[in-house]
Amino acid sequence: MRAPLHDLHASNLLTYGSLAAAMITVAASIGSHTAVAACALAIATIADAFDGRFARQFHRSERQARIGRELDSLVDAIAFGLAPVALVSARIGAAGTLAAVLSWAVALFYVTAVVTRLAFYNIQDDDDRFIGIPTPAAALLCCTSLLVPVPAPFAAWPLAVAGVLMIAPLEIPRPGVPGLSLFAAWAVSMAAVFAAQAIG
Repeated sequence: MRAPLHDLHASNLLTYGSLAAAMITVAASIGSHTAVAACALAIATIADAFDGRFARQFHRSERQARIGRELDSLVDAIAFGLAPVALVSARIGAAGTLAAVLSWAVALFYVTAVVTRLAFYNIQDDDDRFIGIPTPAAALLCCTSLLVPVPAPFAAWPLAVAGVLMIAPLEIPRPGVPGLSLFAAWAVSMAAVFAAQAIG
């Protein structure tokens, strides 16, 4: 008898690492440690950027490769759907009642956009381009937005913008090494900035 335990595989370590970083984001957000939360979310995007290349370094059966693809989407829904909402909610919590309700409505829209974007990506046949921005980019936008001070009633703006950009009919060429390097540099710089804030 085969069990889920048997599908644990070293090729998915970076994907699980992204999940762990996302859980740190949620826990730190609940504890109002915003800089730690943002740093962890940036680290999750770094892990996601390289998890596919990492996994391909292993000899895998077709089943193991399929499990890896499923895990990637499931973890992305948590890391780049739930975790950014937890991060932004640290600001939403200080809003008035009406503003908080509207902000959480925006948060629901964002999570809906994330899971819709992931489902669309899973069945898309075009390997040369993205339609709508990828979910890790949306999460990094939420991280970066923390560097811009805004009143609590407007704290959910990055969720609204990122949600629209994920499901919009925007054609984005799939990045090669230069594009991936720029994205990684963005993520690393955000991790460094927020790590410095957390330490300071």
